[in-house]
This record gives sequence, C-alpha cells and structure tokens, in this order.
Amino acid sequence: MQALEQTRTRFWKFEAEDLNHSDLIADLVASICYECDVDKNRHHNLELVIAEVVNNAIDHGVLGLDSSMKKNPEGFEEYFICRAARLAELKDGYVSVLIEQLSDDIIAISVEDSGAGFDFPLEIQTLQPENLMQAYGRGLMIIRHLCESMMHVGRGNCVLLQFKITAE
Repeated sequence: MQALEQTRTRFWKFEAEDLNHSDLIADLVASICYECDVDKNRHHNLELVIAEVVNNAIDHGVLGLDSSMKKNPEGFEEYFICRAARLAELKDGYVSVLIEQLSDDIIAISVEDSGAGFDFPLEIQTLQPENLMQAYGRGLMIIRHLCESMMHVGRGNCVLLQFKITAE
C-alpha cells in the first residue's frame, strides 16, 4: 500500500497484493476519520460508504464479478468462493482512494479501480426504492442516500462522492 500526503489531501493506492487484506476497509476508515477529524456520529456512515465503494471497486472493477450470481441463496456462497479464488490468483490491478477536505464539514472521496468500468447511466436509472429488499444491487442507493453527492466519471470505474463529516 502506498500513501501520499499533501495539504488536506490523502491518497492511497491498493495494489493487487493489498486487496485481500481483511483489515483494509477498517484501517482506511480509521485513517480518514483521524486525518479529517470526522465527527464520531458520522463514523458508521463513512464506514458504510467506504466499504461499499471500495468493495464495489474490488469485486466488480478489479475482479469482474457479477452480482446477479446472488439471485438465489446458493449464489451468495458461489459469489464469495469465486471472490476468494480470484483474489488469491490476482497478480495485477488496483484500487485508489483520494480524500480531499473541501471544508470543515465536507470531504470529497474519489475511488478508482483498474477495471473496465460499467454503464453507469443505465445502472443509475435502475435504482428504485422498491429494489431495497433485493439480495443485491442496493449499494449505489445506500451511497447516494448517505452522501451529499455521487457522480461516476470516466468509463464508470471512478466514483466521486461528497460526504458530510460533521453531525447533523
């Protein structure tokens, strides 16, 4: 893992060998909370957002997994077995995270992966509240709800978020 520090900006690049570490998300969130002085009442929401975007980048971007595997109960087990196997064999690929403190109460979060991307305008159109009860596909709705803004750029392999770090 590489970490570069600039004024009010933090950058992490997780290479293939880093992506299988079980503490990656927790360590990243702890670092962001400390560096950006995130209000304790916002830690959980930040952890949900970071876990969702980083795991999406790993699973769908770097590993190329398809969530539709989770359509039935056996599919979850198949999905996670496939994920573990692909992570064990992974030789290249990355996920980068850039955090910039825009103000005392807002941080910008950019997460980019080395994957092919996805058709984000089409995917965004399918985000409907009635889908919250499905076994998969809720992540973008959760992110959209917890963040001040969400935008995909490039070929869909980069998401830009603004997150409020102070309590409401």
